[in-house]
Amino acid sequence: MNTVSLREGSSRQHAPAKFLAATIAAMFLAFSPVAMAQEPEAAPAETTEPAPVDGAVDALGDVDTSIPGLTETATVEEAAPAEAVAEEGEAVEGEGFEAFSIEHLWTDGDIVARTTLVLMVLMSIGSWYIVVTKFLDQNKLFGNAKKLGEFWEANSIDDGINQLGPKNAFRDIADSAVQVAQSGDAGLMGRISRSNRMSHKVVQAVEGINNRLSSGMSFLATVGAVSPFIGLFGTVYGIVNALIAIGISGQASIDKVAGPVGEALYMTAIGLFVAVPAVIFYNLLGRRNKTLQDTARHFAVDVEQLLTSTTTKA
Repeated sequence: MNTVSLREGSSRQHAPAKFLAATIAAMFLAFSPVAMAQEPEAAPAETTEPAPVDGAVDALGDVDTSIPGLTETATVEEAAPAEAVAEEGEAVEGEGFEAFSIEHLWTDGDIVARTTLVLMVLMSIGSWYIVVTKFLDQNKLFGNAKKLGEFWEANSIDDGINQLGPKNAFRDIADSAVQVAQSGDAGLMGRISRSNRMSHKVVQAVEGINNRLSSGMSFLATVGAVSPFIGLFGTVYGIVNALIAIGISGQASIDKVAGPVGEALYMTAIGLFVAVPAVIFYNLLGRRNKTLQDTARHFAVDVEQLLTSTTTKA
């Protein structure tokens, strides 16, 4: 009896411990399938940031990384294409300026463009040469005209002719009138009245001065009237070349049309540069010529009247 009682007491003492062990084992078996079903989370992949370009970082300076989403690497990546676009723009701009130059007009122009350019340059040189020489010649004639007063202050015609000087252009008028007045009436010329012969000789002398004054004026008039149309021809020809280049290339890019358009613009400018001075100096020289022609004509009439009256008295 005592033995049975002791066994029952010991089993009762170990009952709570067994119950606790059974509970823990049940909990472990219940949660173990869920833990085995879950996969382990993958470790985050390591990211390697590209090393920033030193030149770009130096060019940009300090970057404010406090702004969300802005890093030095992103700024450098954006700066590299910007620098490439800027360099490309500078290259295109340089090529554009070269295309619109006189050198490009001569080197890349064909025989028609070069001939047109040379023609207008020669016309400009000829115009300025005539302008300078005409001014010098007119000043000389104005100086000769100032001595006409000394002619009329002389006591005789011979003294007046000597006062004019040997190289005076107006002396030919007086010499021709005196020559007719002192000539005889022999031959067929004698059948023409002396006054008519004198008028004819005086007119010839005046025409000599007029021809001297008008020399080169027709060239200035021609240059002033024709050179704008020559420049316009170069303009039209350049535009035609531009359209042909566009049609061949299939695209209206600046490298295809810059040369022909530059030629067209320069041809127009050169044509105006040649024409405008020619027209201006043609009018100015023409006005000065008219003053000298009137002076010569009046002097011729006065000399003719003087010698006619002298011959009639004699």
